[in-house]
Amino acid sequence: MSKAKTEHKIIIATVIAVVSIWTLDSVFNAWVLHKGTFINLLLNVRSGEPLLRILLTLSFLAFGIIISIITSRRSGTGEIVRRHSAAIEASMDGIAIFDPDGAYVYVNQAFASINGYDGPEEFTGKTCRVAYGDREYDRIRSIVEPVLVKSGRWLGELLATRKNGSTYYQEASITMLEDGSRICIMRDITRRKRSEERLRRSEQFLNTIFDSIRDPFSIFDRNFQIIRVNDAYARMRNKEASGLVGRKCYEALQNRTSVCEGCVVNATFNSADPCAKEKFMVLHDGTGIWMEISTYPILDEDGSVSHAIEYTRDITDRKKSEEEKRLLIEKLEYLSSTDGLTGLMNRRALTDGLLYEIDRAKRYNSELSLILCDIDNFKEINDACGHDAGDQALQTIAAALKTILRKADLAGRYGGDEFMLILPQTSIKGAEKIAEKILFAVRNAEMRFAEDESIRLSLSIGLSSLEADSDTPDSLIKRTDDAMYASKQGGRDRVSTVNSYPLFP
Repeated sequence: MSKAKTEHKIIIATVIAVVSIWTLDSVFNAWVLHKGTFINLLLNVRSGEPLLRILLTLSFLAFGIIISIITSRRSGTGEIVRRHSAAIEASMDGIAIFDPDGAYVYVNQAFASINGYDGPEEFTGKTCRVAYGDREYDRIRSIVEPVLVKSGRWLGELLATRKNGSTYYQEASITMLEDGSRICIMRDITRRKRSEERLRRSEQFLNTIFDSIRDPFSIFDRNFQIIRVNDAYARMRNKEASGLVGRKCYEALQNRTSVCEGCVVNATFNSADPCAKEKFMVLHDGTGIWMEISTYPILDEDGSVSHAIEYTRDITDRKKSEEEKRLLIEKLEYLSSTDGLTGLMNRRALTDGLLYEIDRAKRYNSELSLILCDIDNFKEINDACGHDAGDQALQTIAAALKTILRKADLAGRYGGDEFMLILPQTSIKGAEKIAEKILFAVRNAEMRFAEDESIRLSLSIGLSSLEADSDTPDSLIKRTDDAMYASKQGGRDRVSTVNSYPLFP
């Protein structure tokens, strides 16, 4: 029944009571006391006791109104109590009320269910020791009670015991009332505690792995803020780990206001792929090292890169090994293509070079000339002065050739005392000019092999040029060799072309 309906009924009943009393009083005065007729007494306010009737009427009305108010308030209070009781019973949190001695006064169904009981009635006449066990109960008395007495409220975690003897963690809020009783609101947090424990163990596991990494290792968020570094990373940067965490990497490490150029972490943020690069770094002690920096993305639930892992490895030894290997390869290539005595190209390198230049000349329809040189009377030099003098003669000729060669020209020792010069993009006329320079350069190169002994050297030179697409290295060499033989037959120390006549002595 609503508050308004209750008030209306009380007021109506009061009015009816007043009218009834007025009527009964008129009936009593008319028929019993014979003071007049009933109608006159009912309607005539002058007769009888009108003032008394009015006061009586007002008193009844006031009484009715008061009763209405009181009833309404009681009804509202009862409704509130009913609502609160329903809310308490429907709550998923366990709610219990203890008296000052710790005995249960009230528990809701959730409290009973969480503790493994069928219903609240099983707690009747029992103390809270049954829900916590002796050890935890003593802890409550020694730790919780002093806080309640001092501040009136305690909030924390307790280890509770279910009916079957199993334990669980509960989060409890206990409030002390004025009469010393207590209200406890609690919830089972065992699952949360287990999750926290798993997380703690997982974090401890990851920390162990993180700290065991000997190479520099770091984690950055999307804003390039350093989330974590290991000791190796801090030592490499000559920084304290605590001074790096929480700062932007380009500020803490490079004293910059923006991301570094070629930043591999930024590349991972943009591509969402692992990236790597090699970088030469100078440490604080001046030592230069090569580092291989690798980055890996960490994706969030939406598949976006939220963090990046940077792993740095010292590859200085590998780079040194690679450099030594490169130098060794270059040396081997040099030795495999170079004549050890003269420092010019050897026969194999000359053959490869001539094949390449002929192919290029044919492809681009350009000119190509070839020169062959033979040292005059070389056998006599060896026989008369010894092989050391012969070697010196070869070296003298090689030095003279180097002074004449252009950058594009190829020169080498073709065999014994013969030298070959490959002249790309050079006509027969241009080759003749170069041959003439060689001839005079050798004539002027006096070779001394003893204190008072010297030898004048000379060359027999033959030259030819690429004539047709059908020309091969062998055919070109054959024509040039014929020209060189013509120079020897013509008296040596001269240049001849392929038509076997000397151009000039």
